[in-house]
Order: sequence, then structure tokens, then C-alpha cells
Amino acid sequence: MTKKLAAAIQRDNELENAGMHSDDRKTCWSHQSWAVDCENDPFHTQPSVHHYPRPA
Repeated sequence: MTKKLAAAIQRDNELENAGMHSDDRKTCWSHQSWAVDCENDPFHTQPSVHHYPRPA
């Protein structure tokens, strides 16, 4: 990881904590990379729904 990427991840984390929507991140918290580098990853395009409650 480069210093530039590490700084950008930190900045995005701080902005998100301050109220920025996670879709506006330039970095990927999950993959610790630039968002454009992993936007087509199945983790993002087909997220797991196992943690959602089942309807009654």
C-alpha cells in the first residue's frame, strides 16, 4: 500500500464518520484499495444477505 492510498483511506474514514455517504468513498475499506480497482468484485456487486432477518 502506498502512502497516498493510506492517507486517502484515512481521509475517507474520517469523512464517513462525519456523515459522508459510503457510496462517495474514493477508497474501498474492505479491500484497502482504490474503489475503482475493486468496484466489480463480487463482494460489492453481490453482497451476502445472510445477516438480514427473514420475513415472518
